[in-house]
Amino acid sequence: MKTIFKIFANAAVIGGLVAVAGCTKNFPEYNTDQYALRAESPALIIPSMIETMMYAQQNSSQMADQMVGSLGGYFTNVNRWQGANYDTFNVSDGWNTSVYDQAFQGVYSNYFKVEDLTDGEGHWFALAKLVKAASMMRVTDCYGPIPYSQVKDGDMYVAYDSGEDVYRNIIDDLLSAADVLYQYSVQVGASPIGTSDAIYSGNYANWAKLGVSMAMRAAMRAGFEDEFVRAMNSECGYIDENSENALLDPKSQGNPYQLASSSWGDIRINASITDYMNGYNDPRMPFYFTAATDGDVTYQGIRMGQAANFNKSSSAAFSQPNFLTSTKLPVFVAAETQFLLAEAVLRGWISGDAKTYYNNGIALSFDQWGAGSADAYISNTTAIPADHNDFLNQTYTRSTEVKIAWDAESTTDKHLEQIITQKWIANFPMGIEAWAEYRRTGYPELCESVSTQEPNATIHSIKDYHRLRYPYTEASLNPANYAAAVQALGGADHESTALFWQGKGI
Repeated sequence: MKTIFKIFANAAVIGGLVAVAGCTKNFPEYNTDQYALRAESPALIIPSMIETMMYAQQNSSQMADQMVGSLGGYFTNVNRWQGANYDTFNVSDGWNTSVYDQAFQGVYSNYFKVEDLTDGEGHWFALAKLVKAASMMRVTDCYGPIPYSQVKDGDMYVAYDSGEDVYRNIIDDLLSAADVLYQYSVQVGASPIGTSDAIYSGNYANWAKLGVSMAMRAAMRAGFEDEFVRAMNSECGYIDENSENALLDPKSQGNPYQLASSSWGDIRINASITDYMNGYNDPRMPFYFTAATDGDVTYQGIRMGQAANFNKSSSAAFSQPNFLTSTKLPVFVAAETQFLLAEAVLRGWISGDAKTYYNNGIALSFDQWGAGSADAYISNTTAIPADHNDFLNQTYTRSTEVKIAWDAESTTDKHLEQIITQKWIANFPMGIEAWAEYRRTGYPELCESVSTQEPNATIHSIKDYHRLRYPYTEASLNPANYAAAVQALGGADHESTALFWQGKGI
């Protein structure tokens, strides 16, 4: 791994594209008139913003999605890096800033350039706003209150939004941006950004659906019934087919998980997800994992939190992500929308049949991965997650007996566990998202760390690890606003302080 502190992704060069200005009314008049480029074009700026939604650049991915994402139960960081690791709850100040700094640097400088070029109007600005909101949601999910609505061009040391306010502002930005992009797709139909868009190749209708789907995700996390219903009822629609999945093409950079596992040997599959999927005999396993090269189990994950003197070569026989360099990175998939709708029914927010949405989510995931029919899997009434026992003599006995088939007579909490468990499996490998859902609901049951080395000895379990500390520079460079943010947290600026949306249940 190469450690870097500022990420400036290369913008793709797009021949012949011109900037277009506009607003939500008079689309044909204002959005089809071409004009000469200024010093910079949004078409050249936005592509580098898009990658902040799920990093393809190898160092950015490792510092955020792989390291922090290991807390979501998909991967284990087997490189010990002199003992500093998320999975032993012993993280250096420098590492702790990664999600925050990379997003602020990668998003805002470009966002304000687009705002200046477009006067804060039209489809270009809407796309930049949507990407900003989606990327900064990952930041607030990790830290809690963050500067958001008050951030200005050239000044990010401003007041933080409260936890609740940052989610409402993100949802507003996602939905307003989605509306502009949807109206543009209907009234104009052009694709100004084209193939330099690594997710949708400029398909604004799909971008609008992504904005709505992300708003539904945010509203569910924050417990905002009104915002969830508002998003669900948007005329833009939401992602409900795999053809609409938001998958980021890593292009020439290659898939960073494949690089980190096969070339660097720094990550292996986490025992938690292989145990669940082994217990379920899940047909998606060969699409997710390579086969282990030792032991009696075909797909074998390794427990997180190996001791500081652990040599990563000892993990070589464990399963790796079964990704090619060309494998795309998921930002949002159709299966998740169905699981969100199932939970909304369970919470009484919307009418409908939770079982139908739940089964649809599983079926969409099977289809996404080419795993065949999900019918037998969905009807399985006996399979439960497996206990762990590997060739390093590490064991873990699970208390959960969550099954796959929906039982109408089961409790609401058991149904919630089923929904979150299957959403967790379907959302592989989105580790930051998985960690957020684990903290929100307590599901799935993740393997505990083999060892913990948190300096203050206050975190003894992954259940105690609630957030990341703010970048250490905030206390000195933004002291008054930092102090107010810590007060809004309701506890110390420490990993053990829970965020407002955690553990609310149903």
